[in-house]
Amino acid sequence: MSKKAALIGSHFPTIYLTVISLLQGIALSQLVPNIITYVEIVDKPLSNIYILPLALMLLIIFIVWHHYAIGIFFLRWFPNIIDTIIPFMISIGQFVLISYLTIETVDTDIQLSAWTKGFAAFLVMGSFAYFAAGFRLEAELFEDLMSKAATLEHVERTRKYFFMAGFSILFQGLFGFLIVFIEMDNLLIISLILILAHLVLFEFVMLNSIKPHFIKALDDYELKQNQRK
Repeated sequence: MSKKAALIGSHFPTIYLTVISLLQGIALSQLVPNIITYVEIVDKPLSNIYILPLALMLLIIFIVWHHYAIGIFFLRWFPNIIDTIIPFMISIGQFVLISYLTIETVDTDIQLSAWTKGFAAFLVMGSFAYFAAGFRLEAELFEDLMSKAATLEHVERTRKYFFMAGFSILFQGLFGFLIVFIEMDNLLIISLILILAHLVLFEFVMLNSIKPHFIKALDDYELKQNQRK
């Protein structure tokens, strides 16, 4: 068994979940009061354009936490300052976006144009988190869980997905800048559909490619270990 793999396996999940859970919890606690106020003061909240940034913001928080929580099972590398910079930059971006959604008395208190600009920039920035995960994934750090051949296959499958997900989010960020350029904030409905599609795609790839291979590799490794005893 690789001592490096055992070390990272013991500490990597704790490092990431502690940081990201705390930051996403703070972001959610700032957003929910705005959503409640919006629902209380708007006659038809679901048909109002201002529901779009609120819904997108809620999805962003969910996706960030969900993908980090799932990622700790399938991603491993030696942490460095990048693992502090990325979560904190993402969270700062979230806090800025939420600040544009503050509602005092009317729905127009929401700064829709400013939020859309920030949203586009946030997605472009967020795409680099996916790319970084794909590039930094280290096969040898899974050798306490599966065979060397299986680690290489796992890394190939996982890296391919994270690069694909990174390009998905990058495209959505560029589409956000297009919305800003043509000044058609109602097109945020397309962004909402794209974000949902991104989430569904992640789950599909995870459940049909990465997870089945990962579990089989674990079972095969455990069987071989038991046979040697």
